Amino acid sequence: MKNNFQLSKIAASLAVMGGVSLLVSQAMAAAPLAGTNISNVATATYTDNTQTERVVTSNVVKTLVAQVGSFTLVQSNERQTAANSSVSFPHILTNTGNGTDSFTLRITNEAGTFDWASHDIYIDRNQDGIADNGAAALASTTAIELAAGESIGLVVVAKTPLAATAGQNDSLTLTATSNKTALYDIGKDTVSNTDKATIITGAVIEIKKEASVSTISANGYITYTLTFQNKGTAAATSDVIIYDVLPSNVTFADTADSKLTAYYNGSASALTRDATDSDKFAYVSSGRSDAKEVFTFNAGKLAAGSTGKLTFTVKVKNAAANGEKITNTAYADTDGFTPGTSTPLTPANVPSVPPTTTDTTLVPSNPNNVTVVGITAHSINDDKDVSWIDKNVPVGSATGIDDEVHATASQGQAIVFGNNTSGGDVIYVHNSGTTTDSYSLSVAATTGALPNGSIIEILKADGKTPVTDNNTGPIEAGGSLKFVVRVTLPTSGTVAAGTKLTMTSTSVNNSSNKDTISLVVDSFTKSAVDLVHNTGTTGSPVYVGDGLNSSTGVPDTALVPGTPKQLDVTIKNTGGTPDNYNIVVTGIPTGWTAELFGKDAAGKCTNTKVTNSGTIANGGTGSYCLVVTTPDGTPATDIAKTITVNISSPSTGSNDSIGFKLTVAAQRAISFTPDRQGQLAPGGSIIYSHTLTNIGNVTEAADGKTLNFILPTPTAGETVTVYVDTDGNGILDANEVVTGTGALNSILQNAKFDVSKLPGLQQGESVTVYVKVEAAATATAGQSYTSTVQIQPEANGVLGSNSILSITDRTVINLGSVRLEKFQFAADCTAAPVDTDYTANLQNAKPGQCVFYKVKATNQGNADATAVVINDAVPAYTKYKTGSVAREPAAQGTAPTEANGNVNYNVGTLTPGAFATLKFAVTVDKSTTP
Repeated sequence: MKNNFQLSKIAASLAVMGGVSLLVSQAMAAAPLAGTNISNVATATYTDNTQTERVVTSNVVKTLVAQVGSFTLVQSNERQTAANSSVSFPHILTNTGNGTDSFTLRITNEAGTFDWASHDIYIDRNQDGIADNGAAALASTTAIELAAGESIGLVVVAKTPLAATAGQNDSLTLTATSNKTALYDIGKDTVSNTDKATIITGAVIEIKKEASVSTISANGYITYTLTFQNKGTAAATSDVIIYDVLPSNVTFADTADSKLTAYYNGSASALTRDATDSDKFAYVSSGRSDAKEVFTFNAGKLAAGSTGKLTFTVKVKNAAANGEKITNTAYADTDGFTPGTSTPLTPANVPSVPPTTTDTTLVPSNPNNVTVVGITAHSINDDKDVSWIDKNVPVGSATGIDDEVHATASQGQAIVFGNNTSGGDVIYVHNSGTTTDSYSLSVAATTGALPNGSIIEILKADGKTPVTDNNTGPIEAGGSLKFVVRVTLPTSGTVAAGTKLTMTSTSVNNSSNKDTISLVVDSFTKSAVDLVHNTGTTGSPVYVGDGLNSSTGVPDTALVPGTPKQLDVTIKNTGGTPDNYNIVVTGIPTGWTAELFGKDAAGKCTNTKVTNSGTIANGGTGSYCLVVTTPDGTPATDIAKTITVNISSPSTGSNDSIGFKLTVAAQRAISFTPDRQGQLAPGGSIIYSHTLTNIGNVTEAADGKTLNFILPTPTAGETVTVYVDTDGNGILDANEVVTGTGALNSILQNAKFDVSKLPGLQQGESVTVYVKVEAAATATAGQSYTSTVQIQPEANGVLGSNSILSITDRTVINLGSVRLEKFQFAADCTAAPVDTDYTANLQNAKPGQCVFYKVKATNQGNADATAVVINDAVPAYTKYKTGSVAREPAAQGTAPTEANGNVNYNVGTLTPGAFATLKFAVTVDKSTTP
């Protein structure tokens, strides 16, 4: 039998009562989860024999973080009890490793002066020290599976024999053992606690503690219930004092907060904090040497069999960090005095927790854990110092800060957004939440805004190093990172003034937390089409949303779940010639439908779906219905998102968009990256590697979902061949050549590259696609090849917001051609790798191990390559290994350096056939306590 206690991401973020907690402390440096992909790519710049600066990127190398095992079992207990009575010993089992683990439990009956009548282990989901109602005892073969950071409450319930006498004792040992022993060092896969009980006569006091939630956010409220009872045969001979020393991350102090109250036995009257009144409850918020808040409650001389309940509510302090654990234990003092004295207990003299005493009159409750869940919030804007979301520019901001980044377009040159040191034309992602997060980045342009063959790259702050997997890497709470966007147009490509790209950042921890920034080419011209919304009637139209990409005046729309809503969309051809427009609807929320239909002569919606407007005369209009349907049961929300209708002329490039405030999401999505650039000498060849990844939530190339290639067509004498790494070995093999447009779907069905051996491209799965370009022997310097590989789904299939995905490789012929290759080797940090150790293939590295990188630049041309510079960056989830940077040959260029995670090697001049190598190492992050 196997009990699975894994939390979903959503469940882990909810403040609900449960026995599984996610414990990832902000105060620790956390190891990346097992399976985390650490990707890295290098870039080099150089000047060729025509004095033109060139940029070349290396292949991507990937390292997977290996799993290491670690767990805790707390805590050992001592209890007093009566003969023929049950006693409970609470424990908490926590997986502190970096991957899912499973554990078995066993109890050993130790030697004592009596022998237990029975003993069993139970699940304690709410960690109140009591076995869950109806729960069956766990067998020694029961496997408890916990994800990284998860914990589960356990309770050992034992019964003393009727013949036991006062003073006798016995012990039980609870042992937890990992079922994945290979993940542990010898002897580290087992942890034990000892539970001891001593028989007494008379009063036997027991106290239990329960929290109203298992997870909570900062400034939230936790209600604790203390249940205490006399399980003995006689009344207590002294007043029983219940006390609690509150942990430093919660407070009971604010008297103006009506929620911070205490009640006894369900009374509607709150207890007062004054020690001099008659309700026997007392509290202090200051004056103690340990600066703790403490309360006491005098329960009196509890009669045999009597039970009392004390409830109180505390507030989590604002400074509580994500993953921080609120651990609390209450106590029942059965003689009413401070340990070892005759001084009555008061809030001022209650001992610190845990008490350092052997006083047997002091009875602890079960420990109780509540985990702080961080708040996810972020922005992407053009403000270096301040976080704010879409267009909410703070008053007083510097000139130019407007949530837009401007650049100018020049034919034949890259358009670079954000490569400035100050002002408004910078791109920063700010983490304004309370927990470390990383963000997916994307840049989108409306259909037709950029010419075919354009390459969009997201770069790190140096403006040179590409961002692998389009992810920022971890950003600490309150931190920010700078990024640069580079758009490379084909040599003959042009753009219209006013083109606006939208850069979107999406939280990895919370996919609904998105923000955008606009990237504007100031030389764009105004479009000759206007997409508007008619708020009037067919006979008397009233148009709003006039202007390029404007939604001004478009009213917010309240939708009834399950009921279709019809919204007018009108295209006004303001150009001088008839035109037609492709229509794409983007930003459709998960589970909703948003479709465009035609209208009849009376202006009524028809059942004919529309993806193209058909020809609209110059000066004429075309009117359509956008029908939006929300699923039954959709929760109401005041947080508006935008569904956007986009139009673009396939013949003139005229485009516009209009937004209707709603929510956005996507389900089926494929990532095909990155676009690559390289150089070749005449007659030479180059291999570009690309990654095809299923980033949606359904399997591709299965269940009717097909993916097929549209292979590039050479136009300038070059030879282009496409391969798919079908065996997953990271090496281009001759038998992996793609022979036709339909080949991709059957390749993905083959699944030889898939560890799971399931057909199709599974969620989160990747496969490498190689593009080999061979230059004609007669090619001339400056000539370029643009090789585009496209992937399209089945008929009417849409991948996210696209019907066709593509990558573009741009190859330039020059006489001083530099090829950049990257290799890696994962091993213990004490290793000294030799050249034969390095590989371009996938590697596995444990937290704490090192990944050694080698980046090799080779001049494959027949003329000098000058001003060669190799740039690389320390990838996410790693840290630079001090002193590891090196070069070969030792005398080539200027010694490489590392600063703030950027590695730079100024190579200088490479003669034909010469090479230069940059070497450095990084350490994979490992969990450490402060």
